[in-house]
Amino acid sequence: MRKILFTLIFLIQCNSFKSWKYLPENKSDETYIYIVSHGWHSGIVLQNENLGEELKFLNQIFGKNPYYEIGWGDKGFYEAEEITTKITLKAKFIPTPTVLHIVAVPTSPENYFSTSELIQIPISKKAHKILNEKILQTFKKNRNGELIKTRKGIYGNSFFFEANGSYYILNTCNTWTAQTLEEAGLPINSILTLTSRSVLSQTRDAVLSYLCCKN
Repeated sequence: MRKILFTLIFLIQCNSFKSWKYLPENKSDETYIYIVSHGWHSGIVLQNENLGEELKFLNQIFGKNPYYEIGWGDKGFYEAEEITTKITLKAKFIPTPTVLHIVAVPTSPENYFSTSELIQIPISKKAHKILNEKILQTFKKNRNGELIKTRKGIYGNSFFFEANGSYYILNTCNTWTAQTLEEAGLPINSILTLTSRSVLSQTRDAVLSYLCCKN
């Protein structure tokens, strides 16, 4: 019975593999990213070597680091020194301006985010380029085409930057994470993906289908 159940699960996962886009053409075309969850908020962690032309400017801002964490969210809530009921309600029910939070990660994500949930995701280089472009498009720029840095970030070597898009109850930081992964070709459904738990659950399923079916 257990063998039959395992086989059914395997077939279901493999069948979902058809939803993956931009698969690696070979082993050398495979790279990876991370998804990190800090409880209520999720972010994407990229390797420095995969920043490409799109995001290589991060090294000029932070100095060269092996990894970068990128998250998106409500400006007032994200940057607040003290979270009040007014700020929370405004973030949930009124479309508000947003920011990107960029953190320079000086060591392995496993060590740096040792108290957070972390998932490594294999993707192709083409998928990574699309993901980089999506992130670049999220940065808001001034009239001179420059990024708009607002203030120092929450932890480590980090900064906030003004971002495109509005935050509200149906478009959360986790929705942005899911949308970015979905656009890069992962079998993620970003619609009503509002929590980090949902992002992690879909990511685990995506990785399982990739690993069990890529061959």
